[in-house]
Amino acid sequence: MHSTPAPPSRPKLKFPTWLTVVLSVFAVLFILGAVFGKPAPTPEPVAAPVAPPSSPVTTSATPAPVTYTVDKITDAANVELTGSDGSHRTVRILGLEVPTGNNCYASETAIWANNKLAGAAVKITTDTTDGVALALSDGTDYATATLSAGYARLASNVISDSLRNAANAAQQAATGLWAEPCKGMITAPAPVPTPTPTPVQETSAPPPAPRTSEQAAPPPVEDTPEPEQPSAVYYKNCAAAKAAGVTPLHRGDPGYRPALDRDGDGVACER
Repeated sequence: MHSTPAPPSRPKLKFPTWLTVVLSVFAVLFILGAVFGKPAPTPEPVAAPVAPPSSPVTTSATPAPVTYTVDKITDAANVELTGSDGSHRTVRILGLEVPTGNNCYASETAIWANNKLAGAAVKITTDTTDGVALALSDGTDYATATLSAGYARLASNVISDSLRNAANAAQQAATGLWAEPCKGMITAPAPVPTPTPTPVQETSAPPPAPRTSEQAAPPPVEDTPEPEQPSAVYYKNCAAAKAAGVTPLHRGDPGYRPALDRDGDGVACER
């Protein structure tokens, strides 16, 4: 048998001399640097920034609610107010329809509003674009009091149950403007009161004074015809009167005399 020849071995790689020298130099420099070199500087700690001192927090006090004084009363639902903060406002009271001018129950309502609000201290409890609600100094809601006493009607756009109940109670009890003669018609003219006739006191004539015996009663007046006054015109007879064209002659005519009036009927010379 023939043995198989072994494969030829690869020749060993050999570094060039110059490369070996370069690598050796770098190795020596690295070792020297590790032994004699300065250590890397340690980083200094950085101080945390100091926050500026914060200003003290001040808590603002809640401002006191503004109170108002009624300066002017246009009617029971419109007033002018002056506030404790110096403000001035003209406001309408929510929920009220009131009589004004010469309408039925207007004068009574104006007197009520003046007694309740003139110079009074009030507080606005509701403030909307349509109007305000006012509380009197004793806490009474002004609109509720006005409706309960029958000095206003409930506005159509109100949804408050308390105001509706107050208005309904006044209407059922026929209070204020719900009574005669207005019956809730605040746009009707005020009725003109009927004047009460002044009784005429009859005065009796004083009785006649009694007659004394010395006083004689006056004689009765007889109804006698007045005597004929003589006329300035004279006719001798009826012929003369006819000739003058004045016949017949009536009693009182110029020239009339009883002698010419034969039948005495007041007409002379009628024939």
